[in-house]
Amino acid sequence: MVNRLIEKRIELIPDEHIIGFKSPMKLEYYLIESKLDDMDELSGKKVYGIEIIKKVDGMKDEVKAVKNLSCNIEKTKDLFEKMVKNFVTPIGLPFILDDMIGT
Repeated sequence: MVNRLIEKRIELIPDEHIIGFKSPMKLEYYLIESKLDDMDELSGKKVYGIEIIKKVDGMKDEVKAVKNLSCNIEKTKDLFEKMVKNFVTPIGLPFILDDMIGT
């Protein structure tokens, strides 16, 4: 079971100087929590991840989640806040995480 712990929502309004950005876009960010069941030494421990949802015209356009990112909630919150601050979209989530922590 996955629980959503923190959520932040950002609305981006189109700018005539940005190509391909014609409709308002909402980004929803979630810090997610689940339990590890498949690793003997960590079985039952809480593990955290990040989910990002992009909505255009009120409809889900993209969704991406990275579960089991870290057992350290503070480290995951720090990554989460950086995602929010830099308007990371779902499609960019795995690439940004790879750059930040080498996942």
